[in-house]
Amino acid sequence: MRYYEIVQRQNLRYRSIRRITEPVIEPISLAEAKSQLRIDPDFDADDQYVMGLVSAARYHVETVSDRTLIRSQWQIKLDAFPSWDIELPRPPITTGDIVVTYIPSDGVYSPVTFTDFRQDRDSTPAVIRPQWNRTWPPCRGAENDVTITYWAGYGDSGLSVPAPARHAMLMLIGGWFANRESIVQGSLNPVPMAVDMLLGSINWGQYR
Repeated sequence: MRYYEIVQRQNLRYRSIRRITEPVIEPISLAEAKSQLRIDPDFDADDQYVMGLVSAARYHVETVSDRTLIRSQWQIKLDAFPSWDIELPRPPITTGDIVVTYIPSDGVYSPVTFTDFRQDRDSTPAVIRPQWNRTWPPCRGAENDVTITYWAGYGDSGLSVPAPARHAMLMLIGGWFANRESIVQGSLNPVPMAVDMLLGSINWGQYR
């Protein structure tokens, strides 16, 4: 990642993004996954493996679609404040505080909380910007001096996740369970995923 990468609106790109609070559930339950795989509900020898596939499918769908399926807390870091908008990746934004801290430029190298900003939660992705006739505060401008934490996701239930994302996960789980290698047995052809069109219906494009 380049040190200062400029995005379309001439704002600084975030330096890093990480999920600091994991989802409490998966979008697909064990029972739903076993039903998709036609596994008897009483047969539990593969339960751990199946749930591993569920987590991997969720991670893949989130990565390809640049979205958050189940409510999670994210943290991004920037070296400095941009000129105006700061986009919050991995939408949709959900309930929960947006917390902005920074290292000021006054030589006191302790994080300071900044609250004088507006929130546009209707934008995709959500955006924060200074209040009218205000600016972002001056900060030191060293690596990762600005930290923003926020919550994103469709909800706390798998039923709140869009049907295309859930069905894409089920197809991935089924394909990975039936084909435990990356190529078709007896050939060098990759196993077809058949989920690109489903993910395309919820992918709003590259914000980075």
